Amino acid sequence: MTDPYPLPQETPAIPSAPAQTSDAPPEFLPLDGAAAAGPRQIVLVPGEEVPLFALDLPAGLRGLAREQVARRQLAGLLGAAAAGDGLELRPFAPAAAKARGQTAGAWTRVLAADAAWLASLQALPGRAVLPDYLSLPAAEGVWTLAAAPDGRILARLGPADGFAAAAPLGEAMLKRALETGPAPRALLLQAPLPALRALAQERDIPVADSPAAVAALGLPQPQLLGHGELACDLRRNPMAARAQLAARVLPWRWPALAAALAAVLWSAGQLIAISRLEAETQRLAAETGALVQQQFTGGAPVLDARLQVSRALAELRGAAAGSGPDPLDMAARTAEAAAASGGQTERLGYRDGDGLTLVIRLPGFAAADALAAALGEAGLQAALTDSRTLSGAEGVRAEFAITAAEARP
Repeated sequence: MTDPYPLPQETPAIPSAPAQTSDAPPEFLPLDGAAAAGPRQIVLVPGEEVPLFALDLPAGLRGLAREQVARRQLAGLLGAAAAGDGLELRPFAPAAAKARGQTAGAWTRVLAADAAWLASLQALPGRAVLPDYLSLPAAEGVWTLAAAPDGRILARLGPADGFAAAAPLGEAMLKRALETGPAPRALLLQAPLPALRALAQERDIPVADSPAAVAALGLPQPQLLGHGELACDLRRNPMAARAQLAARVLPWRWPALAAALAAVLWSAGQLIAISRLEAETQRLAAETGALVQQQFTGGAPVLDARLQVSRALAELRGAAAGSGPDPLDMAARTAEAAAASGGQTERLGYRDGDGLTLVIRLPGFAAADALAAALGEAGLQAALTDSRTLSGAEGVRAEFAITAAEARP
């Protein structure tokens, strides 16, 4: 089949390039003959339909955020109406970019075309569907120019740039590129373009007629489809994966929303319960403070309720102990009653809180009862806690617990 955009015969196929699978050069077909494209043939569409734009995208953006920024920048370039919903973006990220250390998400150029028109290309057969300017060989620092059969100019301004335009517009675009950007190190003309040849000669730019002639100048030899151009197949949409993921995730949005709402309600209920407990704790603390201030501190501020109550109780106990009976007076009255009973005192002791303990030998149990009565008459309260006979001797041994008698009203 005849190549619509003939290339010089000396342009070799590049076996090592990602696009090549054999030594045979690629075959190109125009869009109007795409229905008969074979598995090795590449369909070319007019480059004017798929312009290539350079954008200033932050390197840290990925995914949807990068696409949104790209759309906003493209809207600034083309106008909001032109960059509306009918325009579809395709990242220009050839496979060769990965070899230079760039990730698939770090693209800075986009192919833009009408979404409906791109959708019409999905059913086309062939190896790939590319803009016609990507069918030109490219190399760093080399501009490749060719003429389409209808007289349009095809330009490849290095591996990452290119365009197609009518001859007058194409010449104007090339002149502006020379004025605003760095000049190429060589110009590869694949068609007789006298105006462009003269423009190159004016600017002292070497002109070559074949890739081999470019290599003879000491420059990289332009390669045909040697920079991963086939990765830019217009039938493939690398952003479709995101849309498919969204389609799979969206059915789960309602259960996820219900779970989130349930978590919010549970959290709100817990917060309400905690607030109620805090309010109840504050109320009890206020009541306790008021009670302590009224009963124990005499109206003084309550700083540490437990410590202040403990001190107040200790003071009350001390006051109660200080107002009790005198142990010496009790011992004197007990000794006087014991001596009058005719018994023999063995032990007289005192323990704080328990009173006196009297152990005495008496002639008999009747004498023990008489002694208890005598202690009562002396203002003491005597309780016989133990009484027993003595082995090997006459009499009994009695033990009394003696406390002060309660005051009578």
